[in-house]
Amino acid sequence: MTHAARIAAPYPRLRERIGTTGYADAPENTFHFGLHAILDGLTTRLAQRTTEH
Repeated sequence: MTHAARIAAPYPRLRERIGTTGYADAPENTFHFGLHAILDGLTTRLAQRTTEH
């Protein structure tokens, strides 16, 4: 398993992206994809916090 794949393992959208394109490639919407991945993670964490309290 590559270093990038190990890092992406807990993040389904990132894992899917690494599996479909070369890791070093820079597709047109790379920033857009990365921003959405970060925001999805934050949304999930916030949702978990509100259900815990």
